[in-house]
Amino acid sequence: MIINDVSEPQKSLYVIGAAILDVLRDSYKKPIDPIRLFDLFHSRNNKVSISYFYFGLDWLYLLNAIELDSFGNIKLCS
Repeated sequence: MIINDVSEPQKSLYVIGAAILDVLRDSYKKPIDPIRLFDLFHSRNNKVSISYFYFGLDWLYLLNAIELDSFGNIKLCS
C-alpha cells in the first residue's frame, strides 16, 4: 500500500500524499474543508477513491505534514 510499484502506482501513498500536498499548497496555505479538498484532489486525480484519499490524509498526518484546525479543516504544518 505504501509503495505499490507493480500494478497501480497512482494508489501509492507517496503519490497520493504528494498530490494532496500540491492541492493544499495551491490553496495558499489556508485551511480547507476535507470534502472540498477531496473535490479539488479528485478533479486532478480521478482514478483514486475517497478511501485511498483518506489513507493519504492519514499518512500525511502521521508524518506531521498536515494538521487539523479547531473546525476540522486541514492545513499544512508550518
